[in-house]
Amino acid sequence: MTHTAAVKMDSTRFVSVSKRIAQQTAVVRCAGYGTLSELVCSPHDLDPRESLSKKIQGDKIEIGKTFDYANDLDSLLREFVELDLDKLKYEYSSLFEVGSDGPPCPIREDLQTGQRAGTREDLVRFYNFFNYKLEDEFAWAPDHLSVELEFMHFLCYREASDEKNALSYQLAQVDFTARHLVRWVPELTSNVANTSPDSIYHRVMGLIEKFLAADYAWQSGTIITEDTAAEAGSDE
Repeated sequence: MTHTAAVKMDSTRFVSVSKRIAQQTAVVRCAGYGTLSELVCSPHDLDPRESLSKKIQGDKIEIGKTFDYANDLDSLLREFVELDLDKLKYEYSSLFEVGSDGPPCPIREDLQTGQRAGTREDLVRFYNFFNYKLEDEFAWAPDHLSVELEFMHFLCYREASDEKNALSYQLAQVDFTARHLVRWVPELTSNVANTSPDSIYHRVMGLIEKFLAADYAWQSGTIITEDTAAEAGSDE
C-alpha cells in the first residue's frame, strides 16, 4: 500500500508522501541501515562478523536489488566478514579511537564537527520523541555513527510496522538525515580516505556516504509539500 496520508504543518501547508510502498521499501532500507550500523560499530565491543555472516548466509542482504545505490554492499560484506578480528580492531582504533590529540577521524558527530552547539541535544530529542532507547553501554555516545544509523534502522522498521503512523516516521527519516547524517558523514569519509586509504573502513565509509546521499535524495523525492493558500488564490 502506498502511503498518501497528509500532515498539516501550519495553516497553509500540508505534507504528504507519494509513490512509497512502506511494506516494500522500508523493510529493505531497514535491513540496509542495520547492516551499515554494524559495519561501523566498535569491534572491541562486539564482533560484527558473526551477525553479518548470518545475514549473508541467509541471503537477507539484497538491498542492491531494490536500490542500485547499494549494489556494492554484498561484495563488501563478504570481504569484511573474512577479515581477522585483530586486524579490524587495529584499523578501527587507529582511525576512530586513539591519538595524542584525539582520534584522527572522530566517528562521533559532535567531535567530527568541532562540537557544534546543540548537536547532542538535538539527537537526544529525536531519540526521546520516538522512544528510541539506547543501551547503557552506548548512552554516553548518542552521536556515534553506528548509533545514528541504528536510529534510521529503527525509524524504517517503525514505518513498515506501524501503518497508521507511517508518515510520522517517514518525515522523521528525511529530517534526521538532513540535520545530521548528510551534514557530517562526508567530512568523516574524506578524513578516513586521507588518513588510511588502504583500510577496509575507507571502503566502508565510501559506501555509507554514497548510500546516505542517494537514500536522502530518494526520500526527498517521495515527499510532497502543498501550499493550500497559493492554490486557493489561483482559483479566485
